[in-house]
Amino acid sequence: MFSIGRIRPYAAFFVVDDTPHGVHQVGMTEDQETGTPVGTNTVVLLREERWPAWPGVCCWRASVHAAFAEAGLDVREIPWSPLEREQPERPAPPPSHTRRPAREQSTAVLALQFMGRVARAGVVTAGRRVRAAAGRVGRELEARVADRMPRSVPPPSGVQDTVRVSPPSESDPRLRGLTRARLVLAESPEGALAAVRSGVPAGVVWLLAIPPERSAPGEPVTWAGPLREAVSEIGGLVTDSLDAAGILERVAGPVRTVVLPPLASDRACPTCGGGTPAGVDPEKRPPTLDVDPTDIPSHLLLWRRLLDEPTPTEYSWAVARLRGEGGPWLPPERDTWGATPDRATGGSAPDWSASAQAAGVRRLLAALPPPADQVPAGASPLRVRVFGYDMKFMRDLARVLGERPDFDLVVDEWRSAGAKNDGITENLARSAQTLVAEWARPNAVWLSKVKRPDQYLVVRLHRFEIESAYPRQIDIDAVDAVVYIAPHMGRRIRDELGWPADKLVYIPNYTDLANLDRPKYPDARFTLGMVGIVPSLKRFDLALDLLAAIRREDPRFSLLVRSQMGWAHPPSWESAEERRQVQRALERVEKDPLLRGAVVFDAFGRDMAAWFRKVGHILSLSDVEGSHVALCEGMGSGAVPVIRGWEGAAEAYGAENVSASLDDAVAKVLESADPAVWEERSQQAKEEVARRFDPTQVVEAWVDLSYGHAEKARQRFAAYVDESLRLAP
Repeated sequence: MFSIGRIRPYAAFFVVDDTPHGVHQVGMTEDQETGTPVGTNTVVLLREERWPAWPGVCCWRASVHAAFAEAGLDVREIPWSPLEREQPERPAPPPSHTRRPAREQSTAVLALQFMGRVARAGVVTAGRRVRAAAGRVGRELEARVADRMPRSVPPPSGVQDTVRVSPPSESDPRLRGLTRARLVLAESPEGALAAVRSGVPAGVVWLLAIPPERSAPGEPVTWAGPLREAVSEIGGLVTDSLDAAGILERVAGPVRTVVLPPLASDRACPTCGGGTPAGVDPEKRPPTLDVDPTDIPSHLLLWRRLLDEPTPTEYSWAVARLRGEGGPWLPPERDTWGATPDRATGGSAPDWSASAQAAGVRRLLAALPPPADQVPAGASPLRVRVFGYDMKFMRDLARVLGERPDFDLVVDEWRSAGAKNDGITENLARSAQTLVAEWARPNAVWLSKVKRPDQYLVVRLHRFEIESAYPRQIDIDAVDAVVYIAPHMGRRIRDELGWPADKLVYIPNYTDLANLDRPKYPDARFTLGMVGIVPSLKRFDLALDLLAAIRREDPRFSLLVRSQMGWAHPPSWESAEERRQVQRALERVEKDPLLRGAVVFDAFGRDMAAWFRKVGHILSLSDVEGSHVALCEGMGSGAVPVIRGWEGAAEAYGAENVSASLDDAVAKVLESADPAVWEERSQQAKEEVARRFDPTQVVEAWVDLSYGHAEKARQRFAAYVDESLRLAP
């Protein structure tokens, strides 16, 4: 049996007794530390020892064991709490002596002290700038630098030791045998970070996260700090519901989430059966029912009691995530003004069952990187270095590639388009086997000059760069492959830049379609969605024309906009014409009776998967686009596309999805007011982007390319390449 630290298999010894459920857990075997590593078929639950022994907590842990065991995995459990380390205590100060009288300070001395403060302030300011610049470098590099820092200083002889809690930046020897685990599921942010900093690959470390309250877009929250710190270094979050996932994505930043109900109504807990475990100290028994819990154990206790005792409660978000909007609820204490309370929120009915847990396990396993045993023994990971400014289209792809056991990937994000990280960028470039320039800008120009013959250089060009001077400054002879992200851009690169076709490789942008595929809210088909209205070439004015024409026939439709406003984008707002376009559009929204009250501006944010649940149609009305990632995301969520024929739209998304005129677009949207028609078109949209932008094939194409197999990468999306650019295999 494997053991490390204090690992306890959940297959504990049980004894039959006279409790209503027949059994209770009386003890679990405890193995001595051997350092034996776990295998790649093992799921490890880092059990938070600081949690109380309450009903619900044991049910969650039993569910983890049962659900993953049903998926054919070996499940182990490690009790975890922060390490206690020895720290030297400062020696007592020597006996005080009589102070000499203070001398009166001269003006020169005072001036010198003042100048010292100014100098110190300058140092602090400079330090902040340095830290800000370092923060732009990929977190992988930060981890490497941190690993080389000294962990501790031995105490001087004769100094008494005291106990302190080890910070999560330190390696935990109890977790070092988990590096090949299939999944490490932590119950606290500290435990998750300890696993990563003990050598466990970040992509296999996931964290149970249950938000204590809802949060509006832009609302400051006090409870998200530890989550924000953890999500930048781990694979993702496991949570109880789609509603909770949306809140976590909103407050914790870019993060993958998987819904796995922590309890199941049809799965018995062998430990408590819903009651207080035997042998628990009466003083440590759980508190009375709290419908607004603030921590994870209290949530688990609440849900356990609600599953066992379906009595009415006051309305709370925590209860609604288990019961749904139907309750049962107690009458509200506040005066209802004679109305009947309506709890309808548009949320789907929750499913807290063993089958729902099994589905969550499948989603979680699908989100994990390839197992560590797929890398040949003794093989060194491929050193891939990505350079550039503005990594918004590369970040998710780099995360997925970086989680592969055969990749050693570092992202070097520059301070601006032409400002590399001096001393860091050069070292990363020298260490690389494969160099990737994100955007064909000064980073690509520089890499084409410093690239060695034994290195492989890939440049990814989007759209706007082709109209700049940068691509013509690139030494194309030093470039091994040029990735373009939309079919029509291949022709432009060949014709306008004169770059050889045998270096061009079409690979669409990476889009996590599985994360976007979530059930829509009721009547979402009546909501048009538009992501990004700045600059004016996005044609917000045409979106208003479309909405007004639709509402003239069916006033149930509305427009939901998620975008920064023009004044938040200085390059656009400096243009008088841009300002006039924005001001004119906002005037129409205020004054036009067909638009007034029908256009909603949502706060800008990264929780797009949750936002798209409200959207039934996704608009793409621009004058010009590269690939329009928001359109792909919208279709992946099941939103029906409304596409104006910008150059390349038909090649990228299919001619059948492009509307030839405003009247054509209006007619299509009105037809989708029929729920059966909308459902059919929604499914077609998801299937279309799954074929054209298959994220698995995107990742594999980049793997091929990183290893220098350009032709193999080219074949993965060859069906969507212009015939004049297709090369004989």
